[in-house]
Amino acid sequence: MSDTLQAQDYPSLLTISEATEQLRISRWTIYQLIRTKELRTLTIASRRFIASDDLANFINQRKELVT
Repeated sequence: MSDTLQAQDYPSLLTISEATEQLRISRWTIYQLIRTKELRTLTIASRRFIASDDLANFINQRKELVT
């Protein structure tokens, strides 16, 4: 068994634009969710990304609020 991480071990990273398309909301709304810490992001160099598992967690949290 290897201790080396493989590409499949990492979540895919979405740009802000890709996340807005997936959630079907505006850029302004995405940035509001980021400011209020409802949606986690990570920064690489000067670019901001949303990990696919963080986006999934956000959606699941919203589903729990409804039920």
